[in-house]
Amino acid sequence: MRENYSQEFKDASLNLLLNTIQNVNEKESKKYFKFLEKELKINKNSLDSLNNFKEASTKEIDSMVETIIKELKSSRYKVMEFLMMFNRCIIIDGCSVDSYRRFEKIRNSFLKRI
Repeated sequence: MRENYSQEFKDASLNLLLNTIQNVNEKESKKYFKFLEKELKINKNSLDSLNNFKEASTKEIDSMVETIIKELKSSRYKVMEFLMMFNRCIIIDGCSVDSYRRFEKIRNSFLKRI
């Protein structure tokens, strides 16, 4: 993806990630940091909120999805590209069945809107 995204978009992306993956230790979190820095140009300071993966965001998923779709200008191609990137991120080092089910719910939320 690697474009210049707004902070709101980056925050929404991070919050979706926090709502999807759980129980990641500090060693594993470094893989996520590198991936997010590369894909979304999120600097290390912005990633501080990921230091504790157990504290998932309380923001509404629908609100985050809307923010991301708005930033991507409702482009089906860009949304699908984002979902592919998001999927790659959650399976960096494997993921639990529960995490993948949460991803599927988020993915379906996107697909209903485009």
